[in-house]
Amino acid sequence: MTTPIVLAIDQGTTNTKAILVDADGHIHAQASSPLSTHYPQPGWAEQSADAIWESVQDVIRQIVGVADSEGIAAVAIANQRETLVTFDAQTGNPIAPAIIWQCRRTTSVCEDLRKSGHDPAVVAVTGLNINPLFPASKLGWIMKNVPDAAALAASGHLRAGTVDSWLLYKLTGGAVFATDHSNASRTQLFNTETLFWDP
Repeated sequence: MTTPIVLAIDQGTTNTKAILVDADGHIHAQASSPLSTHYPQPGWAEQSADAIWESVQDVIRQIVGVADSEGIAAVAIANQRETLVTFDAQTGNPIAPAIIWQCRRTTSVCEDLRKSGHDPAVVAVTGLNINPLFPASKLGWIMKNVPDAAALAASGHLRAGTVDSWLLYKLTGGAVFATDHSNASRTQLFNTETLFWDP
């Protein structure tokens, strides 16, 4: 009897890595695929959501054949937890580049919110100080600056989430758009006491 194999994907900023590992911690195969970050303006940092997905497909292709005889029992995903991916649920296509955790394009908006006294309330709900690192202000930027984002949201077709939710959506052929509490807690949109999205 063979031990179950887990496909573990680590989707990071500079590359995507994957390993096939068994319950004893034995690594059966590993792979890596590089990623590029684009800096279209000073302080801005973004990546192609499609390129992120392609890098995940690449590492899976490189190693999945090793587990053919044993089968893969589960897939685990570690990811860029403060990077925001937005896409159209009808087409599955990104509506903008993924705004990565390094991006500071919302610095002035965050400063204005702090100066207006909103930080204590946000910290009380999310456990996080208002900061451009987190996806909340990035989503606000998308809503104001990306054509059709507001219309997609109004029609219920806009999807926004951290990289894990994008990958899960793609890995399931669009059947599942979800995240877990640990990733949700890094969006600054999640109430860590009620464990629900907060208005």
